[in-house]
Amino acid sequence: MDVSQYLEIFLDETDEHLQNLNTQILMLEQEPDNMDTINEIFRAAHSLKGMAGTMGYKRMQTLTHDMENVFSEVRNGNIKVKAEMIDVLFQCLDALEEYNASIRESADEGTNDNEPLIKQLNEIMNEGKAGVESASSEEAQTSAQTASAGGGKKWLEIKLGDSERAVLKEAIKQGQNVYGLTVSIQESCILKAARAFLVFKAIEEDGDIIISDPPAQEIEDEKFGLEFSLVVVTGSPLDKVIAAAKNVSEIQDVLGDVFDPDQEVPAEGAQETKEKQEETVEHAAAPAEAVPAPAAPAKSGKKAEEKKPAANKPVVNRTVRVDIEKLDTLMNLVSELIIAKNSLVSASTVSGTSSTAVNEQIEYLESVTTSLHESVMKVRMVPIESTVSKFPRMVRDLQKKLGKKMELYMSGEETELDRTVVDEIGDPLMHLLRNSADHGLESAEVRRERGKPEVGSIFLDAYQDGNNVVIEVRDDGNGIDTQAVRNKAIERGVITPEQAENMSEKDSIELLFNAGFSTAKVVSDVSGRGVGLDVVKSKIEALSGEVEVKSKLGEGSSWIIRLPLTLAIIQALMVDIGNEKYAISLGAIQTIEDIPPQDVKLVQAKEVIQLRDLVIPLIRLNEILDIESKKDPEENMVVVIVKKGDKLAGLVVDELIGQQEIVIKPLGKYVSKCKIISGATVLGDGEVALILDANTLI
Repeated sequence: MDVSQYLEIFLDETDEHLQNLNTQILMLEQEPDNMDTINEIFRAAHSLKGMAGTMGYKRMQTLTHDMENVFSEVRNGNIKVKAEMIDVLFQCLDALEEYNASIRESADEGTNDNEPLIKQLNEIMNEGKAGVESASSEEAQTSAQTASAGGGKKWLEIKLGDSERAVLKEAIKQGQNVYGLTVSIQESCILKAARAFLVFKAIEEDGDIIISDPPAQEIEDEKFGLEFSLVVVTGSPLDKVIAAAKNVSEIQDVLGDVFDPDQEVPAEGAQETKEKQEETVEHAAAPAEAVPAPAAPAKSGKKAEEKKPAANKPVVNRTVRVDIEKLDTLMNLVSELIIAKNSLVSASTVSGTSSTAVNEQIEYLESVTTSLHESVMKVRMVPIESTVSKFPRMVRDLQKKLGKKMELYMSGEETELDRTVVDEIGDPLMHLLRNSADHGLESAEVRRERGKPEVGSIFLDAYQDGNNVVIEVRDDGNGIDTQAVRNKAIERGVITPEQAENMSEKDSIELLFNAGFSTAKVVSDVSGRGVGLDVVKSKIEALSGEVEVKSKLGEGSSWIIRLPLTLAIIQALMVDIGNEKYAISLGAIQTIEDIPPQDVKLVQAKEVIQLRDLVIPLIRLNEILDIESKKDPEENMVVVIVKKGDKLAGLVVDELIGQQEIVIKPLGKYVSKCKIISGATVLGDGEVALILDANTLI
């Protein structure tokens, strides 16, 4: 069987399971007796084992199988959760991450058997095995005997709901056959759920499965012994249905007979069956495909509600995995549609002959394209949780490496960002957290002397602010010693002693973003090489974002990242400078002012204006962009006030054209050196306008 077509799905799902295991094991470390967490870990390890086995990754399967065995013993109360066990489990997760990375690169899991880890897992398991083995072997013997006996007429114990009974009666009326089946699986079978799935599939080629016992979700989770029962509606004879089920490998036996919808549930076993039926199913996944909603096999005059799935039938999963490239293509097409719409608007304005009907249609097209753009944007938005969920584990590891006590508090994980931004933001956040842990937080002794709690706190908060998403990394540590930063910069020849004397706190902190800059005395595997903050700055600026730092010596520091919600389509203000058109993102604009030339003052030989008690520096765009202004110097100036963090600046333009929805087109690497231009857009008349980056201008 060629499983390569499922590789992408396998990798995505493995990532999810590994992240889930990381989170749950961290929770287990805090609450060793929490049975919900233990069950969740067991299920995740079990799913990973099944997936790895199906794909043929034996080493991965063996390791997860041993992890599952340990948790089976923990569930049964034979093993207590200890600190050493948690460390071994995290090492196992790292090994599984390695397998996963290797599979992603070469579709092969590599040659590392991780024998020391498997040995440690077996040692943990052997501790709790004493006194349990005899009971479990007895149980296995009993279940084997039941399996070999064919399991009896277990289908008789299935309790029908009103909707299933109505469907079965309708099917009998229309000449269909209704059979009850009990399928027994061999005791040696490793993947019972997979065999059950294949039985479902084989039977459904000739009929419909109306109900199963246990329910489909429990069969998928392997919450059943060595047998399960089904009620089937089919046009085929019984022996053909039994033969189809028996044809699946590792099936011990299949018993079946005609099923009567009006049968009474036998007294013995009835209560147990009732309990099974009444259990609520919390979520649905893969086998939902194998068990369709029960519908009458042929057209019927019955009411539609009679054909609804029973309460214990799983709802089909309502999410679809889509390749990000397909979403990019869709986004590009929406972009082109917006450009075409802008062309239509400008063509109708130029011609001057537009009728009311044409205008109405253009307005309708405008509202449809806007809605389409918003819908595509929502599809591309994902919570940043996928990126930040790996940080608690990282902080735990740093705590052990650095010998400091620290706690990570996160909020706003549900904040959504464009998928491309979320993929890129992980590295900068990781560097900032490591920076807080190593440079920010003091040792427990120093914290005690300063009257702080021994356990340092690191905060990661995300929230939406207008068209931006803000992510803050804060700590209650030492803060930034700007004097030490300046001394290091002088030592490295970045600045002169004279420059250092005149430097503000803010400018001193900016030095940290220089490539290769580090204040660490010793190079360790956590920090000291000067790689980190320069990566943060370049990555964030590449995403059209900005980083701001606030720090108070002795109290802690705060690193604030602002990112645009999307990088593709924005609302912009179009302006004229000389004979050229430029766009400025509306998200950066505070106000637009009409300023008389006499209101311009000079401060340190630079032009400023005073606006509502604020002194704002002026930036004459015609000088920056080397364009001859067509405005008379005596006329009032049009000044666009833009903001970056808490800094303001006034951009002097010749004329305002108006607000427009524009599509950002990248300019490519040839013009990437010009930081004040963040991209270009195609206007309605086919002309190209450059987009100004207000952050860089400020």
